[in-house]
Amino acid sequence: MDWIIDAAQPTAMNANQWWLAPLLGGFGAILGASLTSVVAWRVLSDAKAARRRAEEREATGVISAGLREARQIYWKGNVGTEMAPDGFDRDWTGYFSKMLGEAEVAVMVFEDEVLRQRLKASMDLLIWGAHDGQLLEETRLFFPRVVALAAHKDVLACLGANLRDEDLPTPGEYWTKANSQWEWQEEQIRRAEAGE
Repeated sequence: MDWIIDAAQPTAMNANQWWLAPLLGGFGAILGASLTSVVAWRVLSDAKAARRRAEEREATGVISAGLREARQIYWKGNVGTEMAPDGFDRDWTGYFSKMLGEAEVAVMVFEDEVLRQRLKASMDLLIWGAHDGQLLEETRLFFPRVVALAAHKDVLACLGANLRDEDLPTPGEYWTKANSQWEWQEEQIRRAEAGE
């Protein structure tokens, strides 16, 4: 029993070692707090990334639904030459703006700026460019379906790559032609409005 009492007795410290116990205790407290902070930061970071991915998946669904609807219209009728459905007369831009409005807004959810710009360019082609006479003439693509199909395929390829965490695919030839022409036309309009 004496050995228990002896073990409980503090050992005599050297006068030069009095600072050692508080130093080790302080170091342990700092180390514990640091590890706790790192773990908490990691958990919050993972939660934020998971929330971002969920938002992007939801946006992908919204965009895909809009694309399906637009594809049906481009395949059913002669977009740009006959009357637009639902009382839009010949205003195909207004019709597609209404149809793809939610998809356009959903594009803003994506964190990757290059992806956002690419999706926006394809949406612009579907809404405004695919049935624009000047674009069709200048690119020699001639039919709205060709431009719409190129934009549709590009959106799906980009969304798929994003879901798989892959690099964006190289745009197709028709998409590149149509997008370049559309950007040029937009720049000409901007310059004319600015008086340049």
